[in-house]
Amino acid sequence: MGVTCHVVLIETSGNQNFIFDTTKRRENVGASELVHRLEQWVRDALKDEFTGFSSAWRIAGNHSAQLLVAAAGSAKVVVRDPEKGRALVGNVTARALREAPGLDVCGVVGESFDWDDVHQEDDVHQEDDAHQEAGKPPVSMLARRCRDVHEALPRVRSDRPGPMSRFPRIPIVDECAASGLPAHDVITEGQGPRSRQPRARPSLAKWGARDTGFHRLAHNAEISKPTLEKIADHLEEKPDWVAVIHADGNSLGQLFTELGNATGDRPDDTDAPSDRYAEALEPFSKAVDACTVRAFREALEHCRRVLPRNHDVEGAVPVLPLVLGGDDLTVVCAGSISLAFAEAYLIAFEEATRADPVIRKHAPDGLTACAGVAVVKPHFPFSAAYDLAEELTQEAKKTVKQYSVGREPSAAPDAPGEPEQPRPRTRPRASAFSFHVLYDSGGSDPAHLRDRMKVAVGAADLEAERAAGLQAGRDPEKRPKLRARLYAQPYVVTRDMREPWTVGRHWDDLARRVAALTATFDSTDGTDEASERKLPTSQMHDLREALFSGRDAADGRFRQMLARYHDRGLDLFVGSGTENRAGTGEIPTGNNASLFWRISDRALVDGQPGQVTEPPVTGLLDAMNALHLIGDLADRHNLSDRHNHAAKAGNERTTTGASA
Repeated sequence: MGVTCHVVLIETSGNQNFIFDTTKRRENVGASELVHRLEQWVRDALKDEFTGFSSAWRIAGNHSAQLLVAAAGSAKVVVRDPEKGRALVGNVTARALREAPGLDVCGVVGESFDWDDVHQEDDVHQEDDAHQEAGKPPVSMLARRCRDVHEALPRVRSDRPGPMSRFPRIPIVDECAASGLPAHDVITEGQGPRSRQPRARPSLAKWGARDTGFHRLAHNAEISKPTLEKIADHLEEKPDWVAVIHADGNSLGQLFTELGNATGDRPDDTDAPSDRYAEALEPFSKAVDACTVRAFREALEHCRRVLPRNHDVEGAVPVLPLVLGGDDLTVVCAGSISLAFAEAYLIAFEEATRADPVIRKHAPDGLTACAGVAVVKPHFPFSAAYDLAEELTQEAKKTVKQYSVGREPSAAPDAPGEPEQPRPRTRPRASAFSFHVLYDSGGSDPAHLRDRMKVAVGAADLEAERAAGLQAGRDPEKRPKLRARLYAQPYVVTRDMREPWTVGRHWDDLARRVAALTATFDSTDGTDEASERKLPTSQMHDLREALFSGRDAADGRFRQMLARYHDRGLDLFVGSGTENRAGTGEIPTGNNASLFWRISDRALVDGQPGQVTEPPVTGLLDAMNALHLIGDLADRHNLSDRHNHAAKAGNERTTTGASA
């Protein structure tokens, strides 16, 4: 029998709601700082509850507590005495109530376990990768208990009143000018008769933490604090469109669990699995955190090169980081560079994690991530904008996870004549993003917004579905109604990802379509149309309107335009419904030319590999919405070395897509 221990998890919840429930960008920064302070609160509480505590304490060294990791609004501690663990939780949550009212901080003390014990992973529920193969190596009980407390925390949190119950509206008081909560005091902001503004307690706490927050975030952005303050003010009032971007790593849960399996470079390593897990967790977490910051800086530098003229803030890029820790990123930025930033960040995150020696030890190919981009007007409720960005992130994650099916030969060769059977990969190997431009304030529910972008399919689609159903022995009347999607998202940014499911929806496809929409004649063309667009705006808007009448109506209008504008870039919007390759300059003939195409590829169906055929999709509406979100496309797409591979990759494709 070894040492009996308990894992203590203390974590903030609803961080983005806490950050974005105020309309003031400076208070957003202060809220970000309060979330960040959880790490220091935990370290101070450890010193209060455990006399002489040091970060060097180890359970294996006969100490009574060990700090595993503390960062990004979350902390894990191992203690021997569960009462001490509960006291630790009480210390931190009480301080949060005093210093960060409105922030939801909760803790849980896990069940006891033997530090030296192991647990067979076959018996563990696979939270992130339900399709994993059996026979996984044993993992430490510490890794198992860490996962257990993460599963238990939501139940504990739901058993007690939430933060909003702390701010009753009776007796009736004035309303906070920034959050709508009951006012607690009055502050002076700016000048004039409205300079005195009522503020709620959470807003006052955020206001008080703003300076420290600006210092920390300015360091991450490698700019001065005054400049970042001007960016915050600019994003509150000036841009026509602003974007909330949320990015998150793909399927890191299983990777964290398996950290304890590594035995290092020593074949005679006899350390207990929990020791190995504890020693690997903090360096790995710090490495991911450092890669996130590095990727953010590289994306920021990229945006400096593609920022449209006069869109800067005294020479700086209008990007305000609010969450930058672990594998999470949340920024507010000018809409004009939102997609350029998202693409550059995801690429930089892949490259940074692939180059990091600590991460490479556990994930040789590095890590991938997905992002969601919600583009709204400056005074749109940012809490709703973040919710939309988060749902768009999940949309991208769901797609890349669904197609995380390998094509490597299995250990046992296939029988002669049998097709090669895919096998699941441990983690998705593609990074992707989804985006949405909210043109009206009629609602920001992601399901409703996506449903509005689905239209009637064509007659050929219905007949193909009916034939496929009859061939498979299904009743065609019982199949779900097939509808065409007016979007091709998510868009994959991973450079070497050229698989059937990515056809027509790689970043390069989107960039070339936008380039076609913005291309203009110049004096060397020998025409009288110099500086006019090659694809007339009025014609493209007519085509856009036709989309909402259904596939057949849209394709009819598209075929009429294609004969005239095919050599001006309209062929880039041809889907796979034609025998001619898009982008070749050839005129698609007959009735095959279509704006839509269908993806068919091997994917995970209920956790098992199978063939998936998606509904018809089109890239026209995405390109038109991205027109002013992609930065200076001419400089970015033609001069950047990062996408020189695109033309070659397009010529090597064997499947017809929406662009070459």
